[in-house]
Amino acid sequence: MPSLAAAFEAFAPVGDALVMEAPSDWTQGRTLYGGMIAALMFEAVKRTQDKLAPLRSVQLTFVGPASGTLRFKTALLRRGRSSAIVGADCSSAEGTAARAAFVFGAARESKVTHDVLTKPDVAPPDACGPFRKEGGSAPRGFWNNFETRLASGARLFEAAAKRPEFVVWTRLLDAGGADPTTALLALADCLPPAAMTVFPQPGPISTMTWTLDIAHVPASTEGWRLLWSSSEHANDGYSLQNMALWDESRTLLAVGRQAVAIFV
Repeated sequence: MPSLAAAFEAFAPVGDALVMEAPSDWTQGRTLYGGMIAALMFEAVKRTQDKLAPLRSVQLTFVGPASGTLRFKTALLRRGRSSAIVGADCSSAEGTAARAAFVFGAARESKVTHDVLTKPDVAPPDACGPFRKEGGSAPRGFWNNFETRLASGARLFEAAAKRPEFVVWTRLLDAGGADPTTALLALADCLPPAAMTVFPQPGPISTMTWTLDIAHVPASTEGWRLLWSSSEHANDGYSLQNMALWDESRTLLAVGRQAVAIFV
């Protein structure tokens, strides 16, 4: 499998946009999977906007399929003394595929510091079994770029699961020297929606929105990340879920939220 960084080498400037063919090794059905869309949009922002502070938050709306020839356009929406907000669009021949707002902010001294989010108390990765099929037995697509280990919670399609949530150790198999922030975006959405743990049978889903707030970007893309995902509410064919991501030492990396359409 090509590395994560290799996917970004296909960017080519065309007019006021960056254009590329959707990398087939990062697909989910007929579209790129959400984390890769976010990573590509962030890379497009980096290539077209100057003097950006660290990324603090991103809000994405997934509009349509991201497939075939993709065009990425960015625009500086506002720049302050310590922050900047950049909008980004990804489109295909079918129209808009995704729209995002990236929020960048410089660090500042503050008297307010705390970390109160409950950290999962789970076994290390080498003591946990695989979360899903991997390697040659896995379906072709983005999943083959990751290794996963179920630390706690349910697997998919366990209709009798006590809670629709799981905690999974996850790592990129080959970041290829990618920007650690880009790698964080690509990895943070790699698990299926937590509501799928209580599906009575397999069925389609579609993530509609994703917000990711970044607490800390690790210096390296190596090592395991611990991803927690929990569906808090589901009805009328929609699931609302919370997510969080830590490194192996339990340093909080990011928290997220998604609205997911479910068709079961």
